[in-house]
Amino acid sequence: MRRKYSIGVALLLAAAAAFAAQPCPTELAATASRVSALRHLATPLAPPCRWVAQDQVRRVLDTKLRHDLPLPPELFLESLTRLGLIDADPPGLYSRLLDFYASQVLGFYEPSTDSMVLVANPVAPSSTAPLVWAHELEHAAQEHLFHLPSRLLGMADDGDAQRAASAMAEGDAMLVMFVLNAPPDAPADTLDAAAATLANQAEATEPPPGLPRYFVADLTFPYAAGFSTVLAAYRRGGWPAVNALLADPPPSTADLLHPDDPVQTPPVGDGELPAAPAGFTTVTTDTLGEWGLRFLLARHLPAEAAERAAAGWAGDRLRLVRSDADPGRWGLAWRLRCRSAGARRELLEALRHVLPAALSGLRGHGRPTSLVAEAVAGSSRDIEVLAAWPEATSTAPRR
Repeated sequence: MRRKYSIGVALLLAAAAAFAAQPCPTELAATASRVSALRHLATPLAPPCRWVAQDQVRRVLDTKLRHDLPLPPELFLESLTRLGLIDADPPGLYSRLLDFYASQVLGFYEPSTDSMVLVANPVAPSSTAPLVWAHELEHAAQEHLFHLPSRLLGMADDGDAQRAASAMAEGDAMLVMFVLNAPPDAPADTLDAAAATLANQAEATEPPPGLPRYFVADLTFPYAAGFSTVLAAYRRGGWPAVNALLADPPPSTADLLHPDDPVQTPPVGDGELPAAPAGFTTVTTDTLGEWGLRFLLARHLPAEAAERAAAGWAGDRLRLVRSDADPGRWGLAWRLRCRSAGARRELLEALRHVLPAALSGLRGHGRPTSLVAEAVAGSSRDIEVLAAWPEATSTAPRR
């Protein structure tokens, strides 16, 4: 369900063409030269700079999200609610989310116009500018080398693959940021210490009041997991190894989280899901992935149990539908694939425990949520979930 390129110090807030180009700060131009040299770019980076006033950041962020999300933001948030990833959408959640994102911004790279968008009088302290410029200019380098930012924005049908690829983009940008700004006499293990600190901070970060934890977890995961993965590649093979990750990112968060045990089974296809029944419209068809599955389970299970059950993930697709006549009535069809028969048994047990409460938001007007979560006949690895689904039939016989 992640439909953003990057959010944090690297927010993509607005179509940069809406702002007139102005001279870049001298410090940013100098950083562009350093990034170009570090990444051995044939053509040095020289993106134009465009400015947005601080009091306009929130407005242009709203415009950007409404352009880039496959759903209107309000419907996107409702989908997260129906899937059990956040609690019932309280009034003003989208407004608070805009405030949260806008508070992070100093500047960012906009791939659609190959430009830097800078916030005039930013909230972030100016002392962080060298770090942000290096980070964002590396996103420009990624676009020039591999078109990675543009490719990320095009991953509209697989939020898990987008999250994994975004982790490579953010991890690489973090690495460049640290390498360029490390003092000459920094200890050899400085980068490793930075990775550990980032991971600890991501784990400990609390959401602002009134903001569901999902948004902070979704924000921090690509930075922490991506940096550790990219740093390992850098230690192993230098910038060529990093470039290989950018050119061909892990296809899922499972492959990112378990680099020594990649998923070998074929992905779950859209054709393995039932079509939206008559009188219902598909809101989204997506892949939750191991990270999303672990987050969902951890809302109702101890963290270790959730992580262990989710680690059996080897693929999934879900289809979320809504009644045309009754917008409060939703249904979910979800096919999950596991690494082994044993992993399926463990995940099935966890789902039976978690889903009745997690998916209670599918019901409308007090209707009970009917739930089926069963192993699929003929497969030793698949699980089918039908929750409040309008039809009682399954796509395959169960056993």
